[in-house]
This record gives sequence, C-alpha cells and structure tokens, in this order.
Amino acid sequence: MKELERTKRISVSAVLFLLIILIGFLTFKRPTHVFDKNSETTLDKIVKKDYLLSMDDLDSKESSQYIIVDIRSNFEFEKGHLKNAINVSPHQVFDKDTQKLFGQLEKDGKTVVLYGEHPDAANSAWMLLYQLGYENIKILCVETDYIDNKFQIKNVSLEKPAVDYAKVMSDSKSDKTKVVEKAKPKTQKKVITAPKKKKRAPEGGC
Repeated sequence: MKELERTKRISVSAVLFLLIILIGFLTFKRPTHVFDKNSETTLDKIVKKDYLLSMDDLDSKESSQYIIVDIRSNFEFEKGHLKNAINVSPHQVFDKDTQKLFGQLEKDGKTVVLYGEHPDAANSAWMLLYQLGYENIKILCVETDYIDNKFQIKNVSLEKPAVDYAKVMSDSKSDKTKVVEKAKPKTQKKVITAPKKKKRAPEGGC
C-alpha cells in the first residue's frame, strides 16, 4: 500500500514538472531586439571613422540618396532644424515604427544621417542602430545653436573627440585578458629570543 502511494506521488510530481516545462515553452518570447554586431566589429568601425560626414560631404550627395534624422528632443526640433529632417529621439530608437522606418530605408539603399546638438550626442543613437545591424547610418559632424532665435549649424572637427570610444572598448577588452601578477611576499625579520636566565635557589633555610 505504501509503495502504491509513493508511486502515485512520484507520478503527480512528474506530471507537474512536465506541465511547468510546457507552460514555460509556450509562454517564451524571443527578444524583440537582438544585437547583430559584437564589440570587436564595433571597435573596428569606430577606428575607421568612415561613418562620419561633414556638411561638405552631405552637400556633395544628392538629396534622394539620404534622409536626415534629428535626434534632439521634440521641443528643440520644433524650435529649428535642418531642411527636410525628421525627428527621432534616442529613446524612440527601439520603437516599432522607428525600426520599420530604418529597415525600409536600408532596403531602399538610402543613407540615414544623424545629427544632434553636437556629434557626441548622436554617438549613442548611432551605436545602438549599428549594433542592431543597420550599416547605412552616418553621423553629421555639426553643432547646432540659436542666434537671435534663428537655428544655426556649423561644422565641427572631431580630431579630439570628448570620449574616445575606441580606447574605452580596447581597454575593456585588454582588461579581460590581462594576467594580474601576484604581489611579492614581504620579507619577515628573524626574531632571536634570548634564553631566559634561571633563577637561583634561595640560600639558607630552616
């Protein structure tokens, strides 16, 4: 009788375990966004700097070959922006509509040109999009400003960027493979203990 009850308990446990696995399998959802590029590929791209454009580079292209994306806030975009630019803030990069737009632009063979208050502000959006697999993304090396409430834009040289992403990524890579040397043990001084003098037995007695 005890053996039968034990067998029933094991059977119930096995069924519950299988049900949990089945529910987990049915409710599992694949991540919506998966990074396509690893750190090494991104580092090579950063070192080459072929994703950077100046205003002269942009002027040399036909307007039908690219689309300009302003990554500033909606408020700043409404105050003033480049002609024919559209507004996509960095937090909107993962939106379904934005992903659909960038996917269609890549299929059409168009270059997406990002710009913000300065080139470093556009770096985060560029890096996200590049690691998601979009290779048609460029950064416009310009700074935006307002003079007498009029939108102004000027070229910026990136010879000395505020953040050297290539160095940061290479340092983090080398830290993983770096062997830490063990510290040499400190030499201890030898302590010589002097032998204790024996006490003399008291003289005399009863």
